[in-house]
Amino acid sequence: MGEPIFGVLGPLQVRGRARDAPVPLGGPKPRAVLATLLLQPGAFVSLDVLTEVLWPGGAPRSAVANVRTYVRALRRALTAAGVATDGLRTLPAGYALDVDPGDHDMPLFEELLDGARAARDRGDDDTALRGYDTALALWRGGVLQDLPSSVVWDPVLTRIEELRSLAVDECLQVRLRLGDYPPLIADLRKRLTEDPLREDLWQMLVRALHGAGRVTEARAAYAEAERVLAAELGVAPGAPLRATGEEINGHGHVARRRTVPPAPVCQLPMDVPDFTGRDAEVAALEELLSGAGRRPVVAVVSGQPGSGKSTLVVHVAHRVRHMFPDGQLFVDLGGMSDRPREAADVLAEMLRGLGVIDNAMPAEPGERAALLRSRLAQRRVLIVLDDAATGAQVRPLLPGTGGSAVLVSSRRRMPSLPAQQCPLGVMRRDEARALLGRIVGEDRLSVAGADADRVLTGCGSLPLAVRIAGARLANRPGWTVGALADFLHDERGRLDQLQTGELEVRASAELSYRHLPAQAATAFRAFGRLPDEAVPGWLVTVAMGRPKEPAAVPGHPGRSHHPARMTRATRPGQSDRSDQPDQRNRPNHLSRPDHPDRVLETLVDEHLVEVVGTDPLGLQRYRMHDLLRIYARELAEGDAPDVWRERGLATVDALIALARCANAAMPTRFLGVLGEAVPLPGPAAALARAVRAKPIEWFESERRVLVTTVESALRLGEHARAADLAVELAGFFDMRGYYGDWLRTHRLVLDAVPAPADARSAALLRNLGQLHLYQDRYADALAAFTRSREVFAALGHRSGEAVAGLGTGSVHRVTGDLDAALQSFTEALHASRAAGDRHWEAVADNAIASVWLERGAPDSAAPWLTHALALSRDVGDRHREAQVRRRIAVLHELRGEPQVARAELERALGIFDELTDTHCAAYVQQSIGELCLRQGDAGQASALLVGALAVQQQLGDRRAEARVACLLGELHHATGRKQTARRYFHRSLSAWRRLDVRDQAELVDAKLRSLR
Repeated sequence: MGEPIFGVLGPLQVRGRARDAPVPLGGPKPRAVLATLLLQPGAFVSLDVLTEVLWPGGAPRSAVANVRTYVRALRRALTAAGVATDGLRTLPAGYALDVDPGDHDMPLFEELLDGARAARDRGDDDTALRGYDTALALWRGGVLQDLPSSVVWDPVLTRIEELRSLAVDECLQVRLRLGDYPPLIADLRKRLTEDPLREDLWQMLVRALHGAGRVTEARAAYAEAERVLAAELGVAPGAPLRATGEEINGHGHVARRRTVPPAPVCQLPMDVPDFTGRDAEVAALEELLSGAGRRPVVAVVSGQPGSGKSTLVVHVAHRVRHMFPDGQLFVDLGGMSDRPREAADVLAEMLRGLGVIDNAMPAEPGERAALLRSRLAQRRVLIVLDDAATGAQVRPLLPGTGGSAVLVSSRRRMPSLPAQQCPLGVMRRDEARALLGRIVGEDRLSVAGADADRVLTGCGSLPLAVRIAGARLANRPGWTVGALADFLHDERGRLDQLQTGELEVRASAELSYRHLPAQAATAFRAFGRLPDEAVPGWLVTVAMGRPKEPAAVPGHPGRSHHPARMTRATRPGQSDRSDQPDQRNRPNHLSRPDHPDRVLETLVDEHLVEVVGTDPLGLQRYRMHDLLRIYARELAEGDAPDVWRERGLATVDALIALARCANAAMPTRFLGVLGEAVPLPGPAAALARAVRAKPIEWFESERRVLVTTVESALRLGEHARAADLAVELAGFFDMRGYYGDWLRTHRLVLDAVPAPADARSAALLRNLGQLHLYQDRYADALAAFTRSREVFAALGHRSGEAVAGLGTGSVHRVTGDLDAALQSFTEALHASRAAGDRHWEAVADNAIASVWLERGAPDSAAPWLTHALALSRDVGDRHREAQVRRRIAVLHELRGEPQVARAELERALGIFDELTDTHCAAYVQQSIGELCLRQGDAGQASALLVGALAVQQQLGDRRAEARVACLLGELHHATGRKQTARRYFHRSLSAWRRLDVRDQAELVDAKLRSLR
């Protein structure tokens, strides 16, 4: 096989049609443009992306013109070398490069790798080995190793490097099965020098040596593996390696400790228990999904609203769960809503389901999509995307490689997607009748005779309409099927509109809504005022407002319907009851109790809402289908404006009151909560004890509702209420690392305030400064803290002034200006004492001590720490106590008392673990690891630092990640593992450069040069 024209698997390379010599491409910038296009073959690459690659520190004004010049130069160079440039397309605001897979080494590598894996899976190891060798031979070094790195490239580079590593490992496994022992042993030993903690490589080496008859060496290799793992990680070999060791040492079968693997994520909604029909569609989808393996499978189920798309895909998803052992994701894309969900938000939700937390989430949608493809590359996951709006909304959510599958439901066909199209029409008449019989009961349906067919004709065999009609009959045993058939005959004009778009949803919803009891109808409309999330029943009760007389219920008998629609029941000259079934067969709904639980049960019985689970407080949560919610919102908007506003504010106030109740019981006092407890409204008052018992769990259950409510308050023009709620959420966001929600809520409120001048705005600014500090945006943090302090000072709010001053000092300390930090901390101490706030006094004491410790003066720090610890314990702030103990540990180490320092750190770690504060616990774990490293305990230091590094990477703390990576590099350098040390140093260097911390980057670069 000849060399491809384009090569990125090594130095960037382009060969002319003769394949004889590389094509000269000019300077580094034209080469970087081509590299970016080649990393996304066929995909649109915007000018903004190219600008970021070429000028990461800030682009000149002529950037766009320069990019176009580079592209023209590339065209000329390629054409001169005989390389066709038809695939280099100029698009609005960007470019794309279409390349045949055989002409590009990266897609060719993936194609060859797929072939090798297919041969391996069918047991043809000889063919598989040739395939692996051919694929790996395309690699000439690191990806684009001759070009400066770019954060834009990172997701693709990470994915393809991971594929290469997997291919090498899979090739070694094939060679082991083929008995290619002598060269395999040499290659395995080489791999182990680069990564001595890989148990799978040790296991292959032991087996290869044993297979080659070198039993003594095999036993020695296993003993070495035991020694290395014990020294580096402080652990024994895992079960597979231990079993191999027992086998070659002749120990036979030894009882092994059983481990329970973590359960894969399963987000599928409950399957419909009475699913009926659709046999052909179910079989076709099952057969299609069963083909997922070497590459992903995508199926789009499209059809009109009410045709049962969601029900079908969920049913099929449950049937094929066993084919996807790594989990099942479910996402509602909101295609029928006023604002279909953005790809960036959906990608974030899917990545969270796969274990990525908010503050480790890439900011750009393209980076999130790349991370999702990387996470799915080696997994078999089923993804259900419900109610998609367009193909463009779905495309970023698809896997690129691997054995995953995607089921999409949508009102629209999506021919642009690389998917199998599965159009779904109405049910066959026999299927629709069977569905009605399952709901109503076959005995009751059989005696109805032709009336059953009349019902199905009135429903148009549309599954949603059939299900609603059947549910009404099942819940009203006094009705006859004929009475319902007559009713549907009168409504046929509406049901005919089921084929014309949105009106079909309204007609189907109205069929049940108009016969609800007054309070149940009010509850139905209340869902139109609530966030599009699963909500607890008490919140529905709050949104219902004070009970009204039945005549006040919009859309109910006795009052006209939604103003945008006049129905048969309200036409002049007709009775408002003329189109209902015979009243002798109709139960009296208004005689039912109006207890909120019974009201919601009525909606559940009518299939207008569904119970989606129970939250940690033991409360059932209810969700209304988006199509029904649209109708509920239209009805709610028909209320008088003062009623709409009153009930909207009632939900906001209830959530603010409960958030304050939860914050009062939180294990840590965040630097910005200013609100005082307020009386809880009736439905929420009953929750106070449960919320105080489980404040973190309550915040977690209501997080989406709370964030959306901040926006709702702003839409109502209630900036103060929105600010109150946002401030109350910051402490929880800080503890759990929900940095995206933190930034979103605070930014929204501050943007709505023309000029921050009150305590609420000052608190928001202070909170925002803390977030900027966490994410290494020091200039932004300092500006926010400074403005917050100015506002607090103008208000005479000494406690708030102290809190903002502590933030200012923290920025100065982190950036190395210790004099300014000490001054800010001292001023904050005076302000907290003036306010009589002992909590902030403890914080200030601890902060002042941190400056003296940075200066290497433990004796000067000691009295501050003693006072801070006493105050923290007096006020009962265990979180602050743990923070003080971290500083006390530093003090003891500076005094040459490492054992005492270790004991203090262990106490702090225990407190953070008890409070479930993962972030702070990782910092303490890092400190213990550093202490072990300085004391010469390399094995324990390695285990602790590796664990801390993983957490810091998840949390997105790049400064901590850079420091820990450097420490691990030093550790491996000291123990003679230069290849591993080099890898960690490179990681640290990259992080420091992205943070633009030049002095630290230069130090790490010097360490790298010393390795060379």
